[in-house]
Amino acid sequence: MVIGIDWNPTPYIGPIPINWYGLNFMLAFVVSGLLVRRSRGGFSKVQIESLLAWILVGTIIGARFYFVVQNDFAGYLSHPWRIAALWEGGLAFFGGLAGGILAAYLYARRHGLSFLKLGDLFAPAIPIGGAVGRISCGLDGMDYGTPTSLPWGVVYENPNSFAPVDGVSRHPDQFYELLVDLIIAGVLIKIRHKLPEGAAFFIYLVLFSLLRFFLFFVRGNVPEVLLGLKNGQWTALLILAIAVPALVLKGSRKPAVSAR
Repeated sequence: MVIGIDWNPTPYIGPIPINWYGLNFMLAFVVSGLLVRRSRGGFSKVQIESLLAWILVGTIIGARFYFVVQNDFAGYLSHPWRIAALWEGGLAFFGGLAGGILAAYLYARRHGLSFLKLGDLFAPAIPIGGAVGRISCGLDGMDYGTPTSLPWGVVYENPNSFAPVDGVSRHPDQFYELLVDLIIAGVLIKIRHKLPEGAAFFIYLVLFSLLRFFLFFVRGNVPEVLLGLKNGQWTALLILAIAVPALVLKGSRKPAVSAR
């Protein structure tokens, strides 16, 4: 038994094209933003709204930059105007994560706010937004998986799918990530008030990097680059090299008193 996906990623309503990925990206950001606005974590409404605007810009720039570097960088340099052509597609989550974090850090420095406290506030919202964003990836055939004989394998059937339409059953790796993202978010919501400042943020980075490291073994549209590992796996290892020591350092301190 396999699961057939006959989803058109680029339909039209009359002459108007619908970009499901772009719409889903914005939905993911809106959902994450609503969760952060609901919690606020001691920050004012104005601060949260301004910060979200910074993060949106940083996320888009970072996601695009990471994609461009990974995909025909020389070609983009020879036609630099294409770097800004977001309508052609091409955003990468690790780049968006880095860009969003950098934007939040710069905002915190500029306004004298605690970056780690902001990180704790956003820690559960990021994987929930990521889970929402994976819906269109799975339906559109983006980031498709490697072949599998498992009963929950998916076969892409629509001729416009971004995945190969070859009748081959593949790992639904996008939905693996969706499920684990929700588990990570649930864990963080449960424990974050019991942790020292910044620990929830670093736990998210550790758990998500571990998820991505193992997930990329069944991701089919990414080539190996070094020692049998893919770009995303090397990025995950880099994040782990930073986040694990930071988390150990935080864990050696006494937990902050919950403000609830």
